[in-house]
Amino acid sequence: MSSQWLVATGVALAIGTAATLFFHTIQRRRDETAAGIVALSAISWRGFIGMVLQALQRRGYVHTTGTGEVSGDSDYVLERPDGRWLLSCKHGATFVLGRNAVQALSSEMLLQGATGGLLVTQGRIDHEARGLSGKHRIELLDGEALWPELRDLMPAGQLDAITARTATQARRRILLSWLLALLAGVAVFIALPARETTATAAATNPAAAVTPASPAGEPVHIEAPPRASIDDQRAGLVSALGTLSAVDRAVWVSSSTLQVFVARSDDQATVDSVCALVLRQPDLTASRIQFSPPPGSGLPNRFLQCRSF
Repeated sequence: MSSQWLVATGVALAIGTAATLFFHTIQRRRDETAAGIVALSAISWRGFIGMVLQALQRRGYVHTTGTGEVSGDSDYVLERPDGRWLLSCKHGATFVLGRNAVQALSSEMLLQGATGGLLVTQGRIDHEARGLSGKHRIELLDGEALWPELRDLMPAGQLDAITARTATQARRRILLSWLLALLAGVAVFIALPARETTATAAATNPAAAVTPASPAGEPVHIEAPPRASIDDQRAGLVSALGTLSAVDRAVWVSSSTLQVFVARSDDQATVDSVCALVLRQPDLTASRIQFSPPPGSGLPNRFLQCRSF
């Protein structure tokens, strides 16, 4: 029983612990990023570009001039020790920027003599644009990459609301996971004893595991072991008689006569011991037994049958 408890507890703990780590770290981070992108999209254009410029300033960029409109499609000139950089922002979580956006920024970089460029959006940037950006020294920041840059710049109340909401979601998922882990442990505990009980019964009583049960009401027939051949019975009887202290040896002088050399042929106890062994051999019970005393003892040979018919 203890092994079933250990296995079931181990299964429940493994599932619950794995789910806790996943929902508390990986999934919670994903939920916070998704909520953060939505919150960034709700910010006004001027508020958003201000946060982006502030984040880039921490990375060493200095804003010099900008040609932007409230529409959310603006190019800003940034300076860094390695040269001039051009910033292009696309405001909105619904944007999916492709190669056209990269080519447009690359052309503007050539016109302004920029060393590199940054393409920023709360939306997504497709794989084709990512492959092309490396050729033009353009850094891409879409929603998932942008949120870690702007997270600490969000208004404190808004960030607290996001973290509280994602923490609540994580706790609910973790609680549900532990309930499922408990159910899995119970299922394992219920499933294991049936197999172990069967194995234990088979080990304790091998005959019960092998012999099929007879239908109700029918007698059980147990086959007797095969009878030894008559030659084996004779040899076995001679060996058995040799174990008696009053018997010197025994020899079959014919197929039906056994000569037993004894100390005294008139000792009834010896006769009884010999006959007891003879009667154990089913095919030799009618054999004639010749009890022969030692030569010179003056005692006669004695003939008898242990069982007469």
